[in-house]
Amino acid sequence: MKKTFTILTLAILLPLFASAQYGRKPVSIVSHLSGGYGGFMGKSSATRIDHWMGAVGAEAKIGWTSDYSLLIGLDYQFRYMNTGYTSHHGNYGSSIHNAILRGHYLRVPVRLEYDRNWFYAAFGPYLEKGFGNMPDKDELFGFGVDLELGGRLKLNRVDHLRIGLITSAGRVLVYEPSYSFSRSHGELNFMLRVGYEHRL
Repeated sequence: MKKTFTILTLAILLPLFASAQYGRKPVSIVSHLSGGYGGFMGKSSATRIDHWMGAVGAEAKIGWTSDYSLLIGLDYQFRYMNTGYTSHHGNYGSSIHNAILRGHYLRVPVRLEYDRNWFYAAFGPYLEKGFGNMPDKDELFGFGVDLELGGRLKLNRVDHLRIGLITSAGRVLVYEPSYSFSRSHGELNFMLRVGYEHRL
């Protein structure tokens, strides 16, 4: 899975770099670290409820105009999840079951960024897939949109420090083998992101 995502990202990045260089567009590399909290909406019973998460990744930033750029990259996310459900036993009451699960994810985001002086805003879709020690072995994939708002601090002519808040809203598709059908769950995550932007 990691190999597939890497090949996919390179297949998209290389033509973008070639197009940008041919058209003499500015190209930057943005690396970043993130940390935050999220949850699965509507999952009040059965399995995944909420999670702490961290992420590391990089994006290629292609400047198309003085204010707008296209970003595409690859992120690795680690999620430390608290899951739970409640069992009801009729007249005997109910019991709460909790467990801690760990999940690993690869995400490919594609975003349009608007820069104005020190401020930036980036918005766009993403696709993601879990791998390794999955919390749910029958999870298919996730998709959604990211919105990041933040500021850029100029360090020198080609380097910027970036600090922003990224909000992700999406759906996770899950296959239920016992019922032989697929369903989806809503997901909402918030992460503080610190990045370093270097213009090539």
